Parts: sequence; C-alpha cells; structure tokens
Amino acid sequence: MKSALRKVSWLKNIWKGYGIIMFTLNKILYVSSDSYIHCEHDTFMISSDQDETKIRIPASIIQQIIIFGNATVTAYFVNYCSEHKILVSYVSLFGKYYGSLQGIQVGNVLLRHQQHLLYEQDKKAEIVKNFVLGKLVNEVEQLKSALVNADAADAEALNHVISNMASLVAKLKDAADVDTIRGIEGQGSSEYFSVFDRMLKVHDSAMKFEKRSKHPPENNCNAVLSFLYTLLTLNCASALQTFGLDPYLGYLHTMQPGRLSLACDLVEEFRACFVDHFVITMINRKQIQSKDFERFGEQIKLKDEARKKILKLWQDSLEEKELYPIENKYYAKKYFVYLQAQLLAQVIRGDIMDYPPYCWRL
Repeated sequence: MKSALRKVSWLKNIWKGYGIIMFTLNKILYVSSDSYIHCEHDTFMISSDQDETKIRIPASIIQQIIIFGNATVTAYFVNYCSEHKILVSYVSLFGKYYGSLQGIQVGNVLLRHQQHLLYEQDKKAEIVKNFVLGKLVNEVEQLKSALVNADAADAEALNHVISNMASLVAKLKDAADVDTIRGIEGQGSSEYFSVFDRMLKVHDSAMKFEKRSKHPPENNCNAVLSFLYTLLTLNCASALQTFGLDPYLGYLHTMQPGRLSLACDLVEEFRACFVDHFVITMINRKQIQSKDFERFGEQIKLKDEARKKILKLWQDSLEEKELYPIENKYYAKKYFVYLQAQLLAQVIRGDIMDYPPYCWRL
C-alpha cells in the first residue's frame, strides 16, 4: 500500500503543469485539448502542441481515458486501447459528449439478450419506477439539506416543494406504465429545479441557476451542471459495461442513435446527491465563480484552469466514503454506480426480483 501511494504521489508531481490531470485511484486519465497521444511499449506518451515534452504513463494503471476538445491520437494508440479494453471517451470543451471508443465488446451475450427482451416486456416498468423513485428521494434529500441554512422565505418555498414531491412519490407507487412514470419524473424535475436558486447562497447574479437549460446551457451554473452530468454518465456507462450490459439500450430513456440511454437511466439516481450537491457546495464556498467561465457566442465553457480545479475537487469528492444503505456499509462514492449496475444486471438476469434504487442518506 505504501509503495502504491508513493507511486501515485510521484505521478501527480510529474504531470503537474502539462495540462493533463491524472487521478490514479480511479484509473482515469483526463487529457486536455491540443494534445498528441501515442502508445509505445505498454506506455502512453502524451505531448502538447505547444510543448514537445513527452509525458510517459504506464498503460497498465489506466482503465479509462477522457479527452476534452481536440486531440490527435495514433492508430497504435487506438489499437492498444481496443485490445486492452480501455474506454476512450470524447467530450467537448463545452461539456458535450461526442462518443466513445469501446473496442471489442465484452460481457455475457445471454445477459444482453435478456436486456433486449426486457425492453419489450411490461416488467421494465418496475425497473423504470425504481430509477425514478431513487431520483425523487434523492432530490428531496438535497432539498432537506438546504433547509439547514435557509432563511424563512427560502425554507417555506423548499418545504412546499418537498411536500409536492412527497405526493409524487406516493403517486409513483400506483403508476402502471412507463409513459406515466416518465410524466411523474418530469413533474418532479420541474418542482425540484423551481427552487434550485434558493439553495445557492451567493450574491453573484452570474452564478444563478434561473432554470434548467442544456444543448447549450444558457448560464454558468447550468454549464458546470451539464459538464459534470456528462462525466457521471460516462462513469455509469463504464459500470454497466463492466457487468456485461449494453449502455445504449435504456428503459426510462428511449433509444436514440449515439445516446447512452441505459447510462442516462442509471445516472438519474445520482444527479442530486452527487452532482447537484457538489455544485451547490462549490458555488456557496466560492470555489467556482463567474470569472471561471468564458462565452463563445451562445456557448459557455469553463476556462482551462477552472476545469482542472473542478476535476480535482470532483474526483476528491468521489473518494469520500458514505453509507451505502443497501448493504449498510461505507464505501467510497466512486463505487456506488458499480454496485447499482451490478444489481441491475442481477435483476435483468433474474437472480433477484426487484431493482433497489440508491437512496441517499445525509
């Protein structure tokens, strides 16, 4: 263990300042724009267009690579990642997911067959119901956490929405089909986001939420939310693939070419408790401010240094241990999406009857 920790510390020191951030505990490599990536003798070699210095990274410690913006990769790098099942994902500087290089598909073909059969069955409604149940419960927990420092007006508004969402949870119990469940999910999101600004305690008008906007986000708050939602969705996709599921065939989200629909299903449980809580905390602590963003026409993006800072804080937050209620044990938060993906695979395979959603406990 001590040897591994020394190795991690050495890697962080070597890569500091080259526009590349490495979080070895998660085995994820984040690569900035305008980088050149090659692979040679089981080693990734990365250089910047503006700096010929090459950074050497042992490929054995990497499970996933996320590239922001434009980067040049060699054919050997692509082949190596494909053969060694290293997922390479592309995300724009504005946080939009472009796609992934998955290489050879892994997993149990029988499980994926069951996943596709379930799509046409009524049983999928029960899984969708529990996805939405987890989302609603966790949104309510986030609203309750905001009551601690709320003034009288904010507390009244928050409690009103909490009451309305509790009614939606009761209504969800009797929902019989996926379309009805989607309608309840939409109502819940509308209620939750209507009081999002009441959870923000800063006076910087440029960091206000206002309303949920995407494709593209219309303000700074929505830009950072979308950016982190994208990263968390990629984590969910990796978790689903680990347990042999097809991340593109979802149940709550309909099939669309190029969309990770099942990953979008799974991420719903974690939006409020992972991303929203994290972003609200950052804004309230002034760890991120309006000066950290820049606008290009209708699009907003994080400045390079701000993006690096947020990625570091984000990965640190995923290393924090929290109670995983289903097992009543404490794990690092980064494992929760994997634990839920495993449960989903067990339900689809028929090993367990129902999918238990992750319900956050503060």
